[in-house]
Amino acid sequence: MERTGDRPVPVTLKFDQRAIAVVELLGTTTECDDFEQALQERRWPILQKEGGPATATTARTTRYLLECRFPGSRVNARRGARERIEVVGDELQLDLNVEVTDLVVRDPEDRPVWCAYERPAADEPPVNSSTRRVRWQRRARRWCAERLAPYRTGRHVAAASRSRAQELATRTLPGTVTPSSRVTVRRSIGTPDPDPGAVIGRRRREARELVKLCHAAAALIILSSLIARLWPQGLAARWVLGAMAVAALGLAAHWLTRIMPGKPGAALGSALALGVFTAAIGAGIEASGESGAFPGSVGLVLVAAGYVVFTGIRLLVRQWSWRVVAPWLLPALLPLALGFFPSLGLGLHALYLDAFGLNLEDVEIPRLWQLIATVRLGLAVNLWLIALAGLGYVQHLHWCVRDRWPAYTLLGFSALSLLWTGFWNLGLETAARAGNDAVRAAASRQAPDAYFGITPLWVCVRPIGPADGIHVDGGEFRPSRPYLKIGDASGTAVLWDPAEKSALKMPMEKLRVIPVDGPPKSCAPAP
Repeated sequence: MERTGDRPVPVTLKFDQRAIAVVELLGTTTECDDFEQALQERRWPILQKEGGPATATTARTTRYLLECRFPGSRVNARRGARERIEVVGDELQLDLNVEVTDLVVRDPEDRPVWCAYERPAADEPPVNSSTRRVRWQRRARRWCAERLAPYRTGRHVAAASRSRAQELATRTLPGTVTPSSRVTVRRSIGTPDPDPGAVIGRRRREARELVKLCHAAAALIILSSLIARLWPQGLAARWVLGAMAVAALGLAAHWLTRIMPGKPGAALGSALALGVFTAAIGAGIEASGESGAFPGSVGLVLVAAGYVVFTGIRLLVRQWSWRVVAPWLLPALLPLALGFFPSLGLGLHALYLDAFGLNLEDVEIPRLWQLIATVRLGLAVNLWLIALAGLGYVQHLHWCVRDRWPAYTLLGFSALSLLWTGFWNLGLETAARAGNDAVRAAASRQAPDAYFGITPLWVCVRPIGPADGIHVDGGEFRPSRPYLKIGDASGTAVLWDPAEKSALKMPMEKLRVIPVDGPPKSCAPAP
């Protein structure tokens, strides 16, 4: 508890692991006080203290039994606890040794949940005073009350047996309504009562296994989609993915056996059903795409990569705090910030048009495509977040607790490499490469691909009036030739002449542009 004025303010502790440690400290009373104050600042309670007596000038050996609380994974957590305590000793320059570290396990039972309800006033219909129809109606009402009734008492009970649940349902609690004598309990619809002596699972363990099972199912969907995409290329292109899918299915079966203890057959059958279901979904996603469209398997891989990076950054925030991580994450807001200035994405269009010898003023680009190009460039620049996510996983697994400088040096080098790779290789260079590919496609009399709002297409151009009276900027206009229309701006059409490798700029009002599927040998009108 902390105090603000005269009122105590509760402090919420957020941690994932609790470790018990035996620490031997050789020091004076001043050093012991400094160590105990550091433990208090970290809210690590001291459970037992032995040794001494020490003075301000004489050092004595003191042993502490303390509880170390910290976030992170259970994997390597004992080593993480030892190194965290050693970091405290190094900061205070203490003669300190951590003798024992072990994890504290607190995982309560996940007991069955019962719902309390009131039985009907007349459980058994009279024998002779009613007809068969009335007796069947009463039995139906009783069955509905037992199986489908709402939670009329508003009380939920967690108990291992029906007798214990019945006892808790009829127990009088302070400030509540006294339960009726007809109150009884039932499980959820269709859920049988637990068997006597059945093994009750652990609450957090089952939650962890379910999360792992969801990750295995997602991996199976992605792998199935990739296998369906690579299926025509033969066994050599998909055996690695098949082995990974089998491994993921085996892990799913292992986790299902832990969720359903004592039922190996049901767990194995559920794993096989999960494998068939996820394989059907993955293959369906890949097969549902149209010819030439963006592959569904690639989209799944990109979504999974984004999830992995986001999870790594979230783990880093849990290890540190928003105050520490926020300066690192400010560049991650670049796509959102650039979204308010769509024209900043025109750098990609400028490099693309430069291959044709054109400027941004020559072709009008829709604002939506400017925004999309801006976000595309921003995401490429933020490729360095992969390094930051990697640091989050390293911190989560307690691999960067004491010896931090090697990890930080590697992080800096990786971040700079990924930043340059994203900005140049995946950003600006791709725009220049797309422009050069479009020029080569036009020279080969093929249709170039569209690029963020710029859609080159082959056209035949008919002059309105005499061709000699049309002002042409950039070359000589010949109506018999097919041209590649790059775009237009301010009433001026931009046509690319693959024969002369030059761009012609001509007024739109004096031309009649006729799109064609492919460049014909001649656009001259038939006699």
